[in-house]
Amino acid sequence: MDLTLLDKDRKSAWAHGLDIAHSTFHSTQSPVDQETADSFGAIQAVGSDGLDDLDPDLIVFTAAAPQPADATSADARDAELEANRSIVDSVAPALRSNRPVPVLVLSNPIDRITYRLWKQVGWSRKYFLGYSVSETARVAHRISEIQDVHPGTVYCPVMGEHGSEIVPIFSRLRIDGVATTLTDEQRSDVRRYAREIPFEIAKERGVSETSRWVTSAGVVRIIRKMMANDPSPTCLSTPLAGEYGFSDGCLSVPVVLTLDGVTDIIEWDLSADEKQRLKSAHETICTDIEVQNL
Repeated sequence: MDLTLLDKDRKSAWAHGLDIAHSTFHSTQSPVDQETADSFGAIQAVGSDGLDDLDPDLIVFTAAAPQPADATSADARDAELEANRSIVDSVAPALRSNRPVPVLVLSNPIDRITYRLWKQVGWSRKYFLGYSVSETARVAHRISEIQDVHPGTVYCPVMGEHGSEIVPIFSRLRIDGVATTLTDEQRSDVRRYAREIPFEIAKERGVSETSRWVTSAGVVRIIRKMMANDPSPTCLSTPLAGEYGFSDGCLSVPVVLTLDGVTDIIEWDLSADEKQRLKSAHETICTDIEVQNL
């Protein structure tokens, strides 16, 4: 697998690329199968004028305006919308000229920017994936603390908005494969933790460092699932067209992935509370779409 980093500051892309090249040593020396070790290919850096010359199989969209130093509250993601929307508009024409491939969006606010990019580029909705699995990791972490278990044994998918309107699907909570229930108070605690912990981290580490590790690991996980044609669903933000009764807008929903994008959107049976919370998330996003002219 070859990797190309594209940035308007080509020197910055080169520096990140070289650092990644160095890091592959550790990956190839770790206990992985030979096919994985051999999958690391060439790493190159190009400027923003080099997009037309590329023929990627997958695009990871990380372009974003710098965050202000005080962006450590729940309003920070919404504050990024205007600046990042203009970045989308500047990049979309170059993307549009390429053949359609999956685009994994990491720029905040995830749901709105994924929607904007989809509308501006015009490809099939199956190619647009908004990254949102960090919430799943945070939810699992908090549940593991409450239940005194290892977080790796916790399965609790997270739907809804990448933001305040997250919807942990407690009706599908499993610990070591066994269905588990939480009290209403514990559920409220988990939701609050997942909403607030990124900003508590930001206050301690600075906005330029927030979520770097959990996001990087999550992106690798998603790409590996796509390459493996893993049929198990992952909750990612993608445009909806009637699923769960919603049309328009992007929400995190369970999707099946391949290197051709979303091959299926799974419609789980949800509890009444989960349905209501998902409806609230969709209304919030669609209101923003209308108000922000997305």
